[in-house]
Amino acid sequence: MKDLISPERFRSNAPYPAVTIRDGDQRYARMISDAYTGKGSETTAIAQYRFHRLLLNELPDIYTAYQHIAATEMIHQDLLGNLLKNLGMAPKLCSGTVNQFWSGKFPDYRCKLPDIYEADAQGERNAIAHYSMLAERIKNESMQALFRRIILDEELHLSFLNSLIAEFR
Repeated sequence: MKDLISPERFRSNAPYPAVTIRDGDQRYARMISDAYTGKGSETTAIAQYRFHRLLLNELPDIYTAYQHIAATEMIHQDLLGNLLKNLGMAPKLCSGTVNQFWSGKFPDYRCKLPDIYEADAQGERNAIAHYSMLAERIKNESMQALFRRIILDEELHLSFLNSLIAEFR
């Protein structure tokens, strides 16, 4: 399980592409704000992974892996926050799509295995679907490239979680 401890296992080695913005687009910013801080957002993923990590401290490799996953989600959060700022929207903890501030009610607080892994895997599947939708609806190629790059990380997280789930079957 040595490679579990390596943060590189949870982040693709492909670079995150630079995003070119010609004009601020508030519609795009509102859509992206939901991935930044909505119910199924990077902010929620960070809180959920950090909560679940605390429940996994008797599994040191998994505990460390969850820390690395949360750190990767923080990178995504920063990328989206900077993108929002560049689009002319303050990166507040508020989804512009539903005009709702982030809430501690958003994370899934399951406390037992394999339910923890299942909840986190579902979060990754939802994130992949959300970024795929953003890449389809937002007509800026550099933003699309960023979303596809973030998906690579989310797929690594999902693969890892699926392997943990398989151990329970």
